[in-house]
Amino acid sequence: MNDLAFLTATELAPLLQTRQLSPVELTKGILKRIEENNPVIHAYITPLNELTLQQARGAERNIMSGHYKGPLHGIPMGIKDNYETEGIRTTAGSKTLEDYIPNQSATTVKKLLGAGGILLGKLNMHPLGAGLTGTNPYFGTTRDPWNINYMPGASSSGSSAALAAGMKPSSSFGKQL
Repeated sequence: MNDLAFLTATELAPLLQTRQLSPVELTKGILKRIEENNPVIHAYITPLNELTLQQARGAERNIMSGHYKGPLHGIPMGIKDNYETEGIRTTAGSKTLEDYIPNQSATTVKKLLGAGGILLGKLNMHPLGAGLTGTNPYFGTTRDPWNINYMPGASSSGSSAALAAGMKPSSSFGKQL
């Protein structure tokens, strides 16, 4: 699983499409990494284990029955916590929004999930995205997974730490898709 955790979405997509890799097994492996590393790294504010596995099972059923939606189908992903997610806490890293649960999702989130993406959780960020560091006094300061004495900077600190720790695949796609 460690090798899979560091593959890009571009590398994972053909493995999922050709059924060489199970979305459920991939997702379980990444969830395990989140469970092991997030208490120290603080990359995720809100991990969504149960929902994540439910989405992974749905993606696997669709792919196995020949209903592959495209290169995001079955790809686990984290969403920065300033993107609204229907029915899921969206804090923007702020204590003020700690209990805010939107009644609709941002267009970007709808499109990612509609394409078959699997939501791992909401990623940590500097409160309201208004800072140059990964410091978050409410949900934990994001730490560099390779040296916890350091932190990734700016409001996407959770995203970069999760990527570096294998707690979400890279979302960049190459020309082959």
